[in-house]
Amino acid sequence: MQNIELRTGVWYNDRSIQLSFPDAWDVVTYWPDTPLPLSDEQIAERINRPIGQPPLRELAKGKKRPVVVVDDLARPTPVARIMPFLLKEFEAAGLRAEDVRILVATGTHGHQDPTAMASKIGQPAYQRCQVIIHSDLRGTKYVGTTSFGTPVHINAELHKADLIIGVGGVYPQHTTGFGGGGKLMLGVLGRKSIRTLHFRHKGVGGTYNIDNDFRKDVTEIARMVGMNTIYTLHINDRSEVVSLLGGDHYSYYPQAAAFSKERYTAPVPVDADVVIVNAYPSDVSYTFVRKAMKPIRCAPRDAMKIVIGSMHEGLGHHGLFQQGLSERIREYTELYNRISVMKPRVILQKIIKNLFVRNQPPVKPNSVSSALPPSHPLWLYRPEGATEPIQDLEGVRIVQSWESVLKAIQERFPTQSTVKVRIYPCGSLQCLDTPAGQDQGSGD
Repeated sequence: MQNIELRTGVWYNDRSIQLSFPDAWDVVTYWPDTPLPLSDEQIAERINRPIGQPPLRELAKGKKRPVVVVDDLARPTPVARIMPFLLKEFEAAGLRAEDVRILVATGTHGHQDPTAMASKIGQPAYQRCQVIIHSDLRGTKYVGTTSFGTPVHINAELHKADLIIGVGGVYPQHTTGFGGGGKLMLGVLGRKSIRTLHFRHKGVGGTYNIDNDFRKDVTEIARMVGMNTIYTLHINDRSEVVSLLGGDHYSYYPQAAAFSKERYTAPVPVDADVVIVNAYPSDVSYTFVRKAMKPIRCAPRDAMKIVIGSMHEGLGHHGLFQQGLSERIREYTELYNRISVMKPRVILQKIIKNLFVRNQPPVKPNSVSSALPPSHPLWLYRPEGATEPIQDLEGVRIVQSWESVLKAIQERFPTQSTVKVRIYPCGSLQCLDTPAGQDQGSGD
């Protein structure tokens, strides 16, 4: 047997798992081409020499209410790796850890497990700093409207802050190409602002283009609020920091996105019999496992599709793109979200257009597409260890034994001596180039 070692259980029970395959099978693992992990000395050097700005110790001099915005458990950024260095910078500026507020940018993701959050931020900072979990439904303040017409409701802590910095990562993202940079601000906005951003702007359709209106809008919000300093981390398939850019994110963000595109690019599984995607390091819940689904969406129709994720939070929560709902409820929810951000004139135009379309003769189904066989179910391998249950999901078969998955593969291809298996060890970080519009993954 040939063995592949992967990681699972980010923030909760981070551990190694092993997948075994017969020696005769054609098994290819698309590892990211990341540099060696940064040492403490290298991290300190990058923090002390930010891009386009003075060091944090100088920015923080004379400040009384600094706020550090960090992404939440749905993002794999290891904040704990650099938080001790940032606290030293604050201390050099005359600020104690107790003076620092850490604002967790949850967006519409809701509750954050305290133990897991302490693991992400680091116990010393979690215990000494004031950690605030953002709510998109209360405690926000309106500060204006962007040139795109987006109303900006921000967490009230930011309005009171005299220094705002951010800590985040740059991960593939279907709406803005990549996350990170000014998009970190989306996580500390009110529901109305977040809904407007998602449903007024078109996504990039599976490409990694960062020159789009969605990103321009969130970048404008970052400027409005004063988040001018961000520390951006890149990680490898083991959640180790391999790159750190700090300072003026408006100038360095294209460089950070280019690093992600270059180092995490993987081939599309065009010839695969089996496509296996490990959702780590974004496997906190089923709702966010979808961030790793691009290789699945790009796989051959008849390929066996397998996703790995511990999902310690079970189904998870998303205020706009909740997973596990029926198709009809998802459609109605999306319709409501889209209508809520439209201007009355646009709503009227769409009603008239819809009435006109209803009077047209029905289109005959395409004989080729209608003859295609139904898709096989998605296999979801959930390694043992998580205690939060997950409901039955339409079109998904959930198992906790790799032996069960391996047996299913063998039963699916009983006459093939060689099975082509393609593995993506950290799917939520990896980039697969596809034609614009092919990848219609949802969510932020």
